[in-house]
Amino acid sequence: MTAVTSSVRAPLPPLRRRGREAGRLLAQAAALRVVALAFAAPRPGRAAEMRAALFRLGIDRLDPAVQRVVSVARRAWLGASQGVLADEYLRLFMGRAPVSLHETAYGDGRRVNGRPVELADIGGYYAAFGIQLKDASPDLPDHVSAECEFLSMMLLKEAYALDNGWTAEWRLTRRAAAGFLHDHLGRWPHCLLPGLREEGAPDSYLTMARLLEILVAAECRRLGVRPELTDTRMPFDPVQEDEFTCPRAVEG
Repeated sequence: MTAVTSSVRAPLPPLRRRGREAGRLLAQAAALRVVALAFAAPRPGRAAEMRAALFRLGIDRLDPAVQRVVSVARRAWLGASQGVLADEYLRLFMGRAPVSLHETAYGDGRRVNGRPVELADIGGYYAAFGIQLKDASPDLPDHVSAECEFLSMMLLKEAYALDNGWTAEWRLTRRAAAGFLHDHLGRWPHCLLPGLREEGAPDSYLTMARLLEILVAAECRRLGVRPELTDTRMPFDPVQEDEFTCPRAVEG
């Protein structure tokens, strides 16, 4: 794992600060889980599920910029229709659709030519912490929902170690999160929002793309990570062609 910075090797914060920092980490982790839910393939009740998840977020513990986006997202999802969500997911994200939710669809030739290696590296992070994707899920390890869930879990583990004063475990989770951001999740979420805007995506998805972008940027700053950003979408994404699932079929 890469990107072991001085902030990752820093000593535990003073005891009086640990509870506050642990609370912020838990709030960030919850926000990442909401993003993961938003970009998972729609299922019956997803709009209502998202509204409940957004209103459960303890935004007072989040950064002001995140709070503002969450407030906008709440309004956007209040007006979200289940049928429209499914149709828009199909139009925007599935098969040869214009916006990819997979990391390996973005970047230069090195990343495309090395896609199996990239997927194996992502899978290595998951396996190191006992994570396995569900057999029934069509998502590969580089799907944005899977990557958000992993970073969320790292923040939960860091908060728990911090609250208990476990220095070794705290540093281990920070190192894993920093490496994952440097090599993977920190490199490509900024590509989603421009693509969604260009395609006229509904505000429900636009706000989630923006929320992801600022959450990832905040964690990169906190951990002192400076990932090499990708800026190119490949003209055809074979990742999604092989795992096409119609949201209407998922709805039954």
